[in-house]
Amino acid sequence: MAKLGALVRAGVANTEGFYTLGGRLAIDFANSHRRIGHDRDGLGSFEDLLSFLKSHGHLHEDEASDLHMFLFQNPERCHSVVEALVGLRTKFHNVLTNSAGGWPIDLDFLNEINQRLEAFKSHLKVESTDEGMALKTVISEQGPEKLAYPILKDIADFLASDHVEKTKSCAGDDCGLYFVNLSRNGRRRWCSMSTCGNRAKVNAYLKRQEA
Repeated sequence: MAKLGALVRAGVANTEGFYTLGGRLAIDFANSHRRIGHDRDGLGSFEDLLSFLKSHGHLHEDEASDLHMFLFQNPERCHSVVEALVGLRTKFHNVLTNSAGGWPIDLDFLNEINQRLEAFKSHLKVESTDEGMALKTVISEQGPEKLAYPILKDIADFLASDHVEKTKSCAGDDCGLYFVNLSRNGRRRWCSMSTCGNRAKVNAYLKRQEA
């Protein structure tokens, strides 16, 4: 698909069609209801969730293969993980919208994040990588529920950071994608200049020609 290829080259999306302009996993998760080339929810199935996490570097291919087998063995358990994450995403949208309006973070949402994280048994592990040594959090849970952990962890990291007040919703008509505004002057308005930014410039030009 030509459109997807152009957006991948612009750094707006990955090859699976998920937007990567959020600046971090939590915001890309908030944007995951939209997926390029799909006319349904981007996280509409368990396979979509696997693709989302793989394409964002949070799930290895061998782990995904094991979880694909789990889907055949226990589809209801897998689908319940997706439904819970989609419900969490809706609540996270509300948090982002309210935060942009100057409201504090909903304490009920904070409690839910803490309770969900508390359910995971984990340990730290030092691993050798191409770049050197890295400290990794390993989840003991081997079922599909473990897929929620990197999303929950990054939402928690996000809430504890200065990214909350820097998160904006794109000013483009009918866009609504979120991004962390890390521009030097803090005046970034668009999810991407290659999409909504250019569209706004073209529309403004056409209006000037009509005047």
